[in-house]
Amino acid sequence: MNTLLRNFSHTFRRFFTASVLNLLGLSIAFSACFVILTQVDYDYNYNKAYPAHDRIYRVEINVGEAFGGWQTWVPRPLCEMVGACSPHVQAISVSSSSNSISDFEVDEHIYSERWFTGFSDYLEVFQPAMVCGTTASLNEPNHALISASMALRFFGTTDAIGKTIYVGRKSRNQPLVIGGVYQDMPLNSQLGNCVFSCLRPDLNKDSWSNWNYVFYFRLDTPASLPDVRQSVIEAGKRMLPKEMFGNGDELEDFDNFMRFTPLDEVHYSMVGNKAATSKAAVYLLLCVSVLILLTAAVNYMNFSLAETPMRLRSINTQKVLGASTFSLRVYLLLESVLVCVCGFLLSLLWLYLLQDTSLNTLVASDLSLVNHPVLLASLGGIAVLMGLLAGAYPSYYVTSFPPALVLKGSFGLSPKGKMLRTFLVCFQFFVSFMLIIAVGIMFLQSRYIRHSDYGYDKSVVLVGNLPYELLDRRETFVSELSGLSGVEGVSISQFILNSSDSYMNWGRGQGDNNIYFACFPVDYRYLSVLGIKITEGRDFKAGDGDVYIFNEAARKKYPWMKVDEPATPGDYPVVGFCENIRFSSFRNNDAVEPMAFFIYGKNHVDWDANNILNIRVAPGVDKVDMLHRLAEVTEKMAPGSDFRFRFMDEVIDQNYHQELRFTRQILLFSLIAIVLSMIGVFGLTLFESEYRRKEIGIRKIMGSSTGEILYMFTKRYFVMLVVCFVLAVPFGWWIGHDWLESFSDKTPIRAWVFVVSFLLVSLITVLTVTFQCWKNANENPVRSIKTE
Repeated sequence: MNTLLRNFSHTFRRFFTASVLNLLGLSIAFSACFVILTQVDYDYNYNKAYPAHDRIYRVEINVGEAFGGWQTWVPRPLCEMVGACSPHVQAISVSSSSNSISDFEVDEHIYSERWFTGFSDYLEVFQPAMVCGTTASLNEPNHALISASMALRFFGTTDAIGKTIYVGRKSRNQPLVIGGVYQDMPLNSQLGNCVFSCLRPDLNKDSWSNWNYVFYFRLDTPASLPDVRQSVIEAGKRMLPKEMFGNGDELEDFDNFMRFTPLDEVHYSMVGNKAATSKAAVYLLLCVSVLILLTAAVNYMNFSLAETPMRLRSINTQKVLGASTFSLRVYLLLESVLVCVCGFLLSLLWLYLLQDTSLNTLVASDLSLVNHPVLLASLGGIAVLMGLLAGAYPSYYVTSFPPALVLKGSFGLSPKGKMLRTFLVCFQFFVSFMLIIAVGIMFLQSRYIRHSDYGYDKSVVLVGNLPYELLDRRETFVSELSGLSGVEGVSISQFILNSSDSYMNWGRGQGDNNIYFACFPVDYRYLSVLGIKITEGRDFKAGDGDVYIFNEAARKKYPWMKVDEPATPGDYPVVGFCENIRFSSFRNNDAVEPMAFFIYGKNHVDWDANNILNIRVAPGVDKVDMLHRLAEVTEKMAPGSDFRFRFMDEVIDQNYHQELRFTRQILLFSLIAIVLSMIGVFGLTLFESEYRRKEIGIRKIMGSSTGEILYMFTKRYFVMLVVCFVLAVPFGWWIGHDWLESFSDKTPIRAWVFVVSFLLVSLITVLTVTFQCWKNANENPVRSIKTE
């Protein structure tokens, strides 16, 4: 061991620059691989923390292309029909279609938490681990379950059974009694940490027209799914309303009417969650991690080979003094393993120093080292294996020359070794080109999302939630905000434009006059505040109620709709049409999707929950100062409220957080691949320039200039770059194109992305080769020949 450490220390000091670059490259590769694999682990194990995850299914219904195709919303009677149709169904979960952030008052303190509701014991399907109490407490009216971390924040203890929290404010008189405390759910779980409470038992109990719920069920075994499917078909033919589902014709083609999606697959499903990741993205990240590790191994092999000319005399002198070839190879292999292990340990230092930085935003998972012991152990094993594999050929090569030949100084390049090193560097170029092309395509789409015409000026609109205690004083609050200098208009809506893939979908009419559209409830100021133009008819006005303004896409799809006439017979009147705007996300083609702005009137008094403030500020206003002034007005009218304004640009970015995060991941790993590739090029040119010093010296004596010698080296690399680029283009295009498929409205792939990727890698490569070869190209040729 002492000999090994002495040789390692001597080699590190003698080849200091190469050794530092090698360790740096290895540590970067292991750090990047750890970050990538935490994301892969997060996605691969999504929802697998639930005890019966392989027996839980979500019901999805196909309502037809005219009404949006597959969806997760179902009516409550359908859920209860499925739950009762077979003894194989052990439990069902009928819950609200979404969860939202709500305020809860506890001992005069206000906490903002996610609030989730459903019928009866809807958590029994998921069987969360309980600290105290049971999920069955949800069968009791006005009872709730909270997580252990919430219990500690609310009450300072997890023993919270019987304690009370209040929805909104205590004055609202909506208490929830804690019936159980569950262990905190993992980040990669379907439900997450919420305040779980129950809905009124009789709500929509027999209503087939209210499709407001998400439905999961748990089976006794996955093998019973075909039996349950057949039972659902038979029950459906007896119980499904004919006016909604016909005479059971849909059930004859059951797979195109209803499907049961396994809980393990929900995370990847685009139904109900178009922002979800895909298995292709997970596999791509896994492949990238493997490619980065391979690139690092290639670099180490290149550096080991680059050191060969300087180590041959030392190693073969040891042969002459009696050391066996086998022992020398073992020492060189152990040295290789030691280098890789040191690189791995250095990566742990980088990860520890960076774990509380913006690196956390790069992945959805937790980057804390202590939370990934299996992953760390695996990477440590990979480091040892990498050392053995990467050191195998160099240790064989450096000990393969006859001692007498080496000591006389007559040895040369191996054609097979040269071919191997060329292939390894080409592999690195291929990876760099492929990733840069892919990230270039992703950049085009990200830029398209940010700079497209939305139909309104999103950069001057602020949004925020109206505090609950101000719902009855909305007009007063709007007046207060409108009086601030720099505020050009204030409006209230139920949703934030572009914040989601879908909002509230309405179906109206029957037969040939059936319409289906996205409904966006607003007040009468909304269109003027956002600057949305009316194309026919009029804008909303004060006093309007139960009236529509449809977009042009709706008029094109339903040409019978006219201004001042009901949208369909017996429906509410249409007062105008507006231009098409971007109202959801680029995952939908809003240019052809019907939507309507709607004002709640006397027929929807109980529906009016508009609580989103939309504030238009004048151009040139100091945004930071405006945010402070808005917060001051809110604090004056609703003291203690947890209130935050955001510009719509920030909201839109949040809607694409999954895609933007994936783009940043690929960008970072592309840069890492380029850095590792350039380190590999540095090692290869170091190897060749040392072996070809005599040739360089002779060429100098024969009249070659420094530029001509540099051209001799760079010409070979340019050919390699062209070949690798041609091979990488289809793969990079495929990765980018596959990623674009998640968007309905997408940018075309531009040719300059490919040109820039080639120029970028080529320029960096030429600079690296020139830097490395400059010394030998300018060296005194007499010294080069004499040394050789």
